[in-house]
Amino acid sequence: MKTVMISVSAIALAALLTACGGGAAPMSNATTGAIAGSVIGGVVGHQFGDGDGQTAATVLGTVAGGYIGGQMGANADRPYYPPQPQPQPYYRPY
Repeated sequence: MKTVMISVSAIALAALLTACGGGAAPMSNATTGAIAGSVIGGVVGHQFGDGDGQTAATVLGTVAGGYIGGQMGANADRPYYPPQPQPQPYYRPY
């Protein structure tokens, strides 16, 4: 039971840290990917080890899955956010 509570806490913490934020704005692919990756990584990590090792694997899987899912989602978001033009330096005429 202790392991399950730690696993659920780790997944919830990872979901909160992915900037879900409030308001009516829809989630980006990066946020959705981070949440999904955290859940999947936590479930996969929970399959390894016994006792404290299993807990560590669950937490590590949650963090790694959140990072990888967030990066994959950010790559999917790139076509929707074109690169911003760089400001040109201002040269004052003499």
